[in-house]
Amino acid sequence: MRVVTICQRKGGNGKSTLTLNLAAALAEQSKKILLIDTDDQKNTTSAIPTKGPAAYTVEDLLFDQYTTLEDAAEETCWDGIHLIAGSRNLSAAAAKLEAMSESHKQLLKKLLYSKWYDFCLIDTSPSLNILTINAMCASHGIIIPLSSNYFSLEGLAQTMDAFRKVKEGLRHDLKLYGAAFVIHDGRTRLASEVQEKVKEQYPELLCDTVIGRNIKIEEAQVRKQSIFSYAPEDRGAAQYRALARELVLRMAL
Repeated sequence: MRVVTICQRKGGNGKSTLTLNLAAALAEQSKKILLIDTDDQKNTTSAIPTKGPAAYTVEDLLFDQYTTLEDAAEETCWDGIHLIAGSRNLSAAAAKLEAMSESHKQLLKKLLYSKWYDFCLIDTSPSLNILTINAMCASHGIIIPLSSNYFSLEGLAQTMDAFRKVKEGLRHDLKLYGAAFVIHDGRTRLASEVQEKVKEQYPELLCDTVIGRNIKIEEAQVRKQSIFSYAPEDRGAAQYRALARELVLRMAL
C-alpha cells in the first residue's frame, strides 16, 4: 500500500478536493483506495457518503488499542474507496498525542499496514500539528495542492519547510511527489504570474497538468459525488484523470 499525504499550509487551495478526486481517478483504474481524514474541519468526510453510519473515526484508530485499520475503514458509496472518518475532536486528539512519549510522531505509521489497499491518501489540516506530522511520517511521499493566488505561494514555501524538517529528522526516505495547480484561473494576469513563480523556484516540483477553476467540480462536491460520476465528460474529469496518471508516474520514480 502506497501512503500519500496531501498537505498545504494555507487553506483554500483545494486540498480536500484533490484528495477526493485523485482517489476517484485512481479507483477508476481499478485501484483499491483508503482515505483518511485527519483535518478537524472534516471536509473529506463530509463530501463522501459511507454506506452505513461511520462507527469509527481516525481518533479511534489512534487511541483505541482494539480498533484495527479494518474496523475503522468504512465502505463508501464511491466504488473502490473506503474512508476512515475525521472527528471534530481532533484538536483534543492532537493535544493528547503531544502528551505522549517521543514515539507519538510515528503512531499512525505503526497502524497503517494493509495488503488490501493499493493507495492510502491522507487529508490533513493546514496547521502543522502533530497529526500532520504523523501523516507525513506514515507516508511514502507528499503532494502539495496549489491555487493561483499569492497566499498559495506562501503556503508552498511553508509546506516545503515542513517537508524538509520531517525528512531530515523523522522519515529520511520521505519523497516529494509533486505540487499541482488544482484551482487555476488562467484568464487572470495574477494567476499566470503565480504559476511562473512556482516554475521558476521549483522547476522539477510542479506537475504539468493544471486543473482549471471549474464550477462543475464544486457542484460535484456539494452533491457528494466525484467529478467522474457527476460530469464524466467535463474538462475537469479529463484534467483529473491526466493529473492522476502524471502523479502515478512520479511515484514510480
